Amino acid sequence: MSTIQSAPARDERDARRGVVMMLIGLALFSILNGVVKALAETFAVNQIIFFRNSVALVTLLLMARGLGGFAALKVHNRAGMALQALQFTAVLLFIFVAYRHMPLADATAISFLQPVLVLLLSAPLLGEKVTRLGWIALLLGLGGVLLMIKPTGGGSLFGLTMSVIGTVFSALSLIQQRSLSRNETSLAIAFWTLAGSALLVLPSLPFNWVQPTPAQWALLISNGLASGACQYLTTRALFHTPVATIAPLSYTKMLWALIVGFVWFGDVPTLLVLGGSAIVIAASALVYLAPKPVPAPVRLEQAP
Repeated sequence: MSTIQSAPARDERDARRGVVMMLIGLALFSILNGVVKALAETFAVNQIIFFRNSVALVTLLLMARGLGGFAALKVHNRAGMALQALQFTAVLLFIFVAYRHMPLADATAISFLQPVLVLLLSAPLLGEKVTRLGWIALLLGLGGVLLMIKPTGGGSLFGLTMSVIGTVFSALSLIQQRSLSRNETSLAIAFWTLAGSALLVLPSLPFNWVQPTPAQWALLISNGLASGACQYLTTRALFHTPVATIAPLSYTKMLWALIVGFVWFGDVPTLLVLGGSAIVIAASALVYLAPKPVPAPVRLEQAP
């Protein structure tokens, strides 16, 4: 059985493992975004967020059984965890609202400001130096995405504002997760982030509640269970790998959006899109091959 230990263990962190975990987490999140898009046609944003986050706690509780029980959920920095839950909730609220007021392509384009913000803020807020290779990977990924997307220029100023605010909170949330990972377990960060977020939106549910059908219940529950696993993967990735290294991987979301669009909706990518995809893959490969060992924090968890 895995346990939590307080003694340093410098072989615990593995930057490449963190890269792989983040790539898998981003892929799963991209697929689940398709589910959220379908749910948003019927349910209000706050109801989707509540079910997504509260049901995800079941997955994380099952994981906790293999990591020492409730001891794996112990929190040392309660104020920092509360801030993370607040920022995470803001990300979901602003981004989901933006999707309703502007074209998806435009919202996606704005969201790719997040890696730039993360790299700019990681040094002053975390003390993590951004390497030259990190900037190269970032610029490569950004260039690839710009080839793939064609913002329409449509949508309202309100939608644009919501998307920008959501992207800023997304960058701050990613940095906060990395900061918390120095002294908190990945499972605790994921669990209390989702629990806090669910509690924050709970009081608003009676105002716009829509009663789900049996099929919709199944979709809401399955989306929540899968989201719990995704949340753990991305949080654990930040335990292993510096946030400045992780940031450029966000561009792979566009690749998965293309795959989902082709498989589910029959959208055939153009040659320009395929070329941009190749550049994003190259940038991700650069990130995977480049990471160097990361010093361990004071507290470490023995988990994959």
